Amino acid sequence: MKELKMFRPAPMDASRLDLAVGPHYRLGTGLARVYQCWVIALMPAVAASLFMVGPSVLRVFGLCVCFAVIIDYLCEKWAPSRDLTSNWSSVSLALLLACMLPLNAPWWLILVGCLVMIGVGKKLFGGVGAYPVQPAVLAVAMLQLSWPQRMDYTAAMKDLDWSVAMIEPLRLAKTMGADGAAYYQFYDLLVGYQVAGIANGMVLWLFIGGLFLLLTREIQWQAPVGFMLGMVLFGSLMHWYNPATVASPFFYLLSGGTVFMALFLITDHTTSPVNHRALFIYGLLAALILILIRGFSRHVDGMVFAVLLVNLCTPLLDMIRPKTIGAGDV
Repeated sequence: MKELKMFRPAPMDASRLDLAVGPHYRLGTGLARVYQCWVIALMPAVAASLFMVGPSVLRVFGLCVCFAVIIDYLCEKWAPSRDLTSNWSSVSLALLLACMLPLNAPWWLILVGCLVMIGVGKKLFGGVGAYPVQPAVLAVAMLQLSWPQRMDYTAAMKDLDWSVAMIEPLRLAKTMGADGAAYYQFYDLLVGYQVAGIANGMVLWLFIGGLFLLLTREIQWQAPVGFMLGMVLFGSLMHWYNPATVASPFFYLLSGGTVFMALFLITDHTTSPVNHRALFIYGLLAALILILIRGFSRHVDGMVFAVLLVNLCTPLLDMIRPKTIGAGDV
């Protein structure tokens, strides 16, 4: 009688089972490298802001980064988690926050914004991979509602020597209708000569940074493309319905933080859907909300509120899943 030999499976490589805190990167790259790419992508807009606005922008960027890293470190010491300070997420969020702040933001306003962003928006919910809304956007929304005068971009940049109307283009469109758009040339809006936050209006340079993220596959194209198409579609409908009071969709695309929202805010790994179809719908929905806020609310831009609202829709959109191949009728 032949002896039966037991089948023994080959030992599994334990390194292939290592999982970092979400969001997971498909090539196994650590979070530090992911957020370093985001920092690199923001550098063209930071450099353009430094060139066009002046060295005073370094004060805001520097304070944001310092406050955010220190608060992240203290929170980690007080309540240890898998969201380590060394993963560069606090630096990336700090730069995003600084881009949306006014040029004359006082130090205490920056400190409060960083406390809300890191302490409440990120750490309170468990850190990267767990927060329900984009932390930097949450901080800016809180600052705008609490200190609207301090968050006035027009008052912050009125002394700059630019050959454009020193008032927010969206404010002109809000008060003067379609005629207000004529005060800005599309070229000026494209290169960043417009009244906005420190760097969220540097359209061309933000696009270059977003293209870098797309080419390195740090973000998916479905959300930005869906958002841009939605802005053109819904903006055209609004302009067709009331051309006297609503500017062209291309004006809204180049004004304020529209491109910043498309490439750097709704594409946040933690707050955006997972599947491609859901990502495209997510972008369309973000555009619809932004157009409605700009057209019918008292808010001049409304970018941060549109991001917060569409972030809350992510759990529902994540229910849209691709068909499982080979599952049959199960």
